[in-house]
Amino acid sequence: MSPRELKHDFEWNGISLEKGRRIFFMFGSANRDEEHFTNPDDFDVSRNTTKAVSFGAGPHFCAGAAASRSLIADVALPMIFEALPDMELVEEVECVGWAFRGPLVVKVKTNSAKFKLC
Repeated sequence: MSPRELKHDFEWNGISLEKGRRIFFMFGSANRDEEHFTNPDDFDVSRNTTKAVSFGAGPHFCAGAAASRSLIADVALPMIFEALPDMELVEEVECVGWAFRGPLVVKVKTNSAKFKLC
């Protein structure tokens, strides 16, 4: 979610908004827009996410976006998959939240002796 203050009067779909009002952009909703993403509610690691706005846009783009993506994709996930090569999801993952959307719980199972997972 990203709050903004309107600099001009604005009308959208018959809704009038006055200069000075605060509005909130809901990125979680935008990233699941069926007009821009095929099967937006499905998790697809091969999806083209160039139109996603998870890290903001323009002058409000997150300065840590590259580091965040790199730490997850290049460090954390490879370490997990190497340590737990037989890891499987136990149940479907549910994403929740409206400002910061994502899973609260990801249940997995593994036969690895290194880790005891619940």
